[in-house]
Amino acid sequence: SFSRALTLTIVHVCGKCRAGIMKPFLATLLFCTASAASLFGSDGARLSPVTRVVELLQSLAEKVEQETKTEEDLYESFVCWGKSVVSGKEASNEAAKSRKESLEAYVEDLDAGRI
Repeated sequence: SFSRALTLTIVHVCGKCRAGIMKPFLATLLFCTASAASLFGSDGARLSPVTRVVELLQSLAEKVEQETKTEEDLYESFVCWGKSVVSGKEASNEAAKSRKESLEAYVEDLDAGRI
């Protein structure tokens, strides 16, 4: 039936999605299919259900691509931030090791009576 085909299409499109993403997707699907504006074309003629579903899936695909690009940008920013934090910590650790060694030498000199 048509509803089964639609369900299979949704599962195919969102096959890699997690359950948390599926709820907003289904809410968007219900909103878009219930929208009166999507029922009619620019010339006022009623569109077929298949045409509406295809248009809906195309718009959802565009939205997913935009969200994917946004998430990729955020991820790249996060990786850059992480690398800068790690390199800063490594430099700080090296400076602390050097300071520790010089203080240990100073304490040894104090114990030996050189200072």
